[in-house]
Amino acid sequence: MMGLLFRPRRPLVRLATESTPALHAPDVEPAAELERLARLHDSGALTDHEFAAAKAMILGT
Repeated sequence: MMGLLFRPRRPLVRLATESTPALHAPDVEPAAELERLARLHDSGALTDHEFAAAKAMILGT
């Protein structure tokens, strides 16, 4: 019987920051992006560490 094959997990912070043009678009409000990340965090898609890193990047800290 063949086992399940899983692809390596990419860090979600990288996904949230590199593949999302919203972080680089001047017309997107940081508050809206923080709300989006908070929803991802609340749903469990982002760990506490990933959320904190993405939030710091948005806030420039």
